[in-house]
Amino acid sequence: MSSEKPFWEGKTLMEIQNLDKRVKVTMENGDVFIGKLVRRSRDTDGICSLSMQLDAHRTYLHVFSAESSDTQPVIPSYVDTVELLDDPEYERIDRIEDVRVGDIFVAMNGNKFSVVAVDFDDDKTNRTLAVMVQVDDLDSHVWMFNSNFAYALRPTPKLPDHDGLWLDKNGKTWVVSDSDTTLFDPGSLIRIINSGSLKIKGIAFGTKSDDAIKLAPFRPAKVVEA
Repeated sequence: MSSEKPFWEGKTLMEIQNLDKRVKVTMENGDVFIGKLVRRSRDTDGICSLSMQLDAHRTYLHVFSAESSDTQPVIPSYVDTVELLDDPEYERIDRIEDVRVGDIFVAMNGNKFSVVAVDFDDDKTNRTLAVMVQVDDLDSHVWMFNSNFAYALRPTPKLPDHDGLWLDKNGKTWVVSDSDTTLFDPGSLIRIINSGSLKIKGIAFGTKSDDAIKLAPFRPAKVVEA
């Protein structure tokens, strides 16, 4: 069973709204609602609420409440869980056939498990794809039934998102330019003068390319003044 903290824990009501992401709200009775938290209101007792609009008739579901927009909220008793769907650090996988080792298997009850093996031979589960996950006991692995699959999350490697100096996973320095679209290896750059014109050549590729992903995660390089 996952011990991961809810995404909203430690955040204020305003910070949750400013995320501007879709959430999945699972009710105590099993009903599920998906949407953005778009409306912040205050009742007669001064309690602030953050709600999801359910239809065009302005029917709202109160998801979070707090004493003020700057305090940490709680969920009402009729809400079981609130999950962040549009997490920039993860890619959501909705087809079990696309699950691979390293993904996070999210079960129908919301529990999360690390995927340690997949097998297209359906003898183990009598389904289209067998997924083995690691449970709390580090030495214990379990083959999951497809019917228990809600979706999977795939960690997204950190890639350069602004110009400047960046370090790859090995600590090598890269120069990012062209509006954060190109990685240059500064050690490979050479100046070529041809017919009076100056050109610079060297190793370069896109910041979203397969070559960049192989070097991820990246982190901004800190410039230390002498």
